[in-house]
Amino acid sequence: MDKTKQHSRLFMILNCLALGIIAMNLTAPVHEATHLLTQMLAGAKPEVLAFGCAGTVEGTATANLDSVFWKIMFSGSAALMNILIGTILLIVLKKCRLGPLSRPLVLLTTIMHYSMGFGYFLRDFFLYDPDPAPNVEQGDWAKVLENFNGNIVLRIAMLIVGALGILFVFYIAWRQAYHFISDNNDKKERNRVASALYLFPYLCNAVVFTLVELRGPVARASMESFLIISPIINIFGMIGFFWGYMFVAHMVKPRKDNVYYFSICDEKKPVLWIAAVAVILFDALVLCPGIYL
Repeated sequence: MDKTKQHSRLFMILNCLALGIIAMNLTAPVHEATHLLTQMLAGAKPEVLAFGCAGTVEGTATANLDSVFWKIMFSGSAALMNILIGTILLIVLKKCRLGPLSRPLVLLTTIMHYSMGFGYFLRDFFLYDPDPAPNVEQGDWAKVLENFNGNIVLRIAMLIVGALGILFVFYIAWRQAYHFISDNNDKKERNRVASALYLFPYLCNAVVFTLVELRGPVARASMESFLIISPIINIFGMIGFFWGYMFVAHMVKPRKDNVYYFSICDEKKPVLWIAAVAVILFDALVLCPGIYL
């Protein structure tokens, strides 16, 4: 590989890493802000908004939290919002003209929202504990399940919705990648595009955001909860990126139809890289420690 091609591939990877960091910041804070706003609508007094959590003062909600609506929405609204946003972004991918930077950004953000939304249904089916330890925080939909006393019908519904949703994420990741692949039968090109688009951002975000969240309220309050929640969200919760890479590069036959639009931007984009670093610094210094209200 000559130096020009090496530089082009490096720049494509760096651009995708930067887009992945930005996409995560268009996903996780939105999830937490939805928690905060929903609980404020229930009359609760806001306390903190952070990258990995949001909180209101316990016992201050004025709404009837025993109603079916608030039993679901008080803890479960954020995952539903992720699914809604993921659906809107998927429509944008299908209907709108996007460029070699904007299209990967929208795709990454779509997958992250869907992964976070459907992931809570699937993970909390398995992680729900009817008798949790006092210092362990249950997941969003485990709390919903707790509100319904572990209702088995609801739990099975969570499994079905979560499993089908995550399979849909795998399908989106596999299918959408071919818009950046000019020759579907060129395994080297598939590997090059899928690793830049999915694998490297997944590994980078898993490490970076797990470390950054060590400064967050959850880690400070209970390292035990942090060691459960953060890896589950950042590593297992975004596993669709890993399987997207595997399906495109190695495991699944390529699409028969050529749907190539353009290659992912492989030019030097220092402004984008600086923006991604600035976002990480903002997360580490401001958003992860928490904005107390």
